[in-house]
Amino acid sequence: MALKTETPVTPRAAAFTGICRMLKDKSYSNLLLDSLLRQLPDKRARAFASKLFYGVLEREITLQYMIERLSGRPVSKLDPEVTAALELGLYQLKWMDAVPDAAAVNESVNLIKHSYKKSAAGFVNGVLRRFTREGKEISLPEDPMKQAEVLYSMPEWILNLWQRDYGVETAVKLAESCLGRPPLQLRVNTLRSNLDKVSAELKTAGLYAFPHPLVPDALTAKEGTVSGLPAVNEGRCYVQDAASQLAAWAVDPQPGETIFDLCAAPGGKSFTMAQLMKDEGQILSFDLHASRVRLIAEGANRLGISCIHPQTGDAGGYNPDLGLADRVLCDVPCAGLGVIRRKPEIRRKTPEEIAGLPAVQARILDNAVHYVKPGGVLVYSTCSLNQDENDRIAEQFLARHPDFSPSPLPPVFEKIAPAGNHTVTLSPLEGDFDGFYIARFTKRV
Repeated sequence: MALKTETPVTPRAAAFTGICRMLKDKSYSNLLLDSLLRQLPDKRARAFASKLFYGVLEREITLQYMIERLSGRPVSKLDPEVTAALELGLYQLKWMDAVPDAAAVNESVNLIKHSYKKSAAGFVNGVLRRFTREGKEISLPEDPMKQAEVLYSMPEWILNLWQRDYGVETAVKLAESCLGRPPLQLRVNTLRSNLDKVSAELKTAGLYAFPHPLVPDALTAKEGTVSGLPAVNEGRCYVQDAASQLAAWAVDPQPGETIFDLCAAPGGKSFTMAQLMKDEGQILSFDLHASRVRLIAEGANRLGISCIHPQTGDAGGYNPDLGLADRVLCDVPCAGLGVIRRKPEIRRKTPEEIAGLPAVQARILDNAVHYVKPGGVLVYSTCSLNQDENDRIAEQFLARHPDFSPSPLPPVFEKIAPAGNHTVTLSPLEGDFDGFYIARFTKRV
């Protein structure tokens, strides 16, 4: 426990507790924050705590660099409570202009005083006050990649990977794009409503969402929340990034067909495919874990979809009892290097943690071939920007399976990818998409 039990629950206290836990273990940020926000009394307090928590998490590398420069001590030698108090104070001083400097310093010192590390209060106070005395400037390294690491709080190994795949300039721009809150994007449930009606309903409720310029029936809001909105709770729309929607469009499911979604949970792509095929036919939506299969079932029920049949299944293991499908989607487990702006804790991954993913992805694709009918379609997708998980997987797949050939992406991609392409890489740099990769293949007759 970061704070003593008698400490009042405030937005800063909630953020402090969350940051301490993230420093001590690898909790999922959204789940951890949700549990902390429930302790706060009102929407304003929850919004402030959320801004603090996510702001510190996404700036963690920068903040820890600042702590080491200002204190002369490695962060690894500091207690998590001390690091958390310093990160909160420095974040407010540097990036929250509405917070007075005195409040940023004093409240951070109070947090450490009410923790079990109160002896460090003077140290925290000294570091924060030194930062204000020095004009709140960050002294950056001279090397461009090291500079990008500090400036955009992006691990060097990710920057090097992006530099290898996309060049230095794009690597730096991708790192920059991962800062700040991403747009809120939704998919209209066309089985129950239409884009104009849902957009108008959301506007009445205070959420200004506008049609996506490239993806049909998608809406984008620069800020806001869907919490408590009837349009979402009653299934007239649901949260889904436009890039994720395009993965469903790439399958191009038709009414009456059989579709397999091999890695489906929590179900967004299955839901979108069900609408594209007018809820006619069947979608077998699989996940390895029963708890996540229930999420698919609950979502389909909320949206009024009847053609989805959720079930447990191992995407990497062949089940001959399933038979054949007209189209198969493999949205495989991946490193998530395209969604860092939504999940800032991905920055905490190591190269070793993702090294085995291409083998898993290849195994899932190799298994999927058994389910595709002759003439059928197989779509592979990731939410990663790593060619080891993307283009190289697709190229190796075609080399291993001469009975499959590249299949041009459907017409919805005509403004996104060159005509005739069977692959596309989406990124925040063009169209403000999440980072996503999609490849499409056809099984020869």
